[in-house]
Amino acid sequence: MRCLLGGILVLLTCVATIPRVDAQSAEGEEVLKARETALLARDVEAVLQLFTDDALVVTSSGRLLMGRDQIRSWVQDQVERGQREEAGPRYLQGTKLAWPGKVYRDDWQKVGISPLDVTQDALLRDGKIRFFNTTFTPESAARFEAARKKN
Repeated sequence: MRCLLGGILVLLTCVATIPRVDAQSAEGEEVLKARETALLARDVEAVLQLFTDDALVVTSSGRLLMGRDQIRSWVQDQVERGQREEAGPRYLQGTKLAWPGKVYRDDWQKVGISPLDVTQDALLRDGKIRFFNTTFTPESAARFEAARKKN
């Protein structure tokens, strides 16, 4: 009887956590798509509203940005360079969402390296982005560095 009750408790615990994970993934997908849409629309304020006040961003070049003022400068730069992103399928990796993607930028197009392949991940808190990271794939990092050395 004790084993049966223990088994039922374990099963109920597992089932109870599944909707929370699905909800987090669905909410995250919605927020991240809204970020991509706002970036494409060149709407800096709409992008910023999707980040927490104390958000952290690690850019593809390795810069650490903290808070909305620094993130605003980064987003403004993305808008001015005509950046757009294509996200691959997102998946839950522990408590973060991760995905492969492509980043297109007008300045990269001029030197023949757009798009660049990236991996991205994000942590959300209360329906907003708390942490956002972009990393070039090794091949894209090499293409980026080669283009930088030429210019």
